[in-house]
Amino acid sequence: MNRYFDLRTTVLVVVGHGILPEEEDRPIAYELKRAVNARAAGSEGRAGVVVTDVWVMNNELGEFFPAIAIGGPGVNAFTAQIYEDLPVIFTRDQRVFIQMANEGKRAALWGMDQAGTREAVDVFVNDGLLERFLDLVWGRP
Repeated sequence: MNRYFDLRTTVLVVVGHGILPEEEDRPIAYELKRAVNARAAGSEGRAGVVVTDVWVMNNELGEFFPAIAIGGPGVNAFTAQIYEDLPVIFTRDQRVFIQMANEGKRAALWGMDQAGTREAVDVFVNDGLLERFLDLVWGRP
């Protein structure tokens, strides 16, 4: 079975490489991937895929995919690359951050620790921000 990854509609969920982000952020990333895939409802080309920051930054196609970075700039090089350009759309106690581009192509979900990152992802999924991101990416009304 061949898999097809549409550059415009496959959402990359990007984790940092290394022991800490692999251990702490990758499980959270797979939960977010499942949430993206549930909302795709089997639509062709609409899916979430978990990759590392190294893949996104070293693959010339990486810049074309919509992407959600998981983990802060200290553990995820992709977050470090994009976070200064993304508006903060949610923060709590200066320890939980959700940032998202207005056009929906990029988002960063992170905290000052693993609990903060988990909280950022939970808020993103449960408070309608994932839907907003996917509406923009997938062109849903």
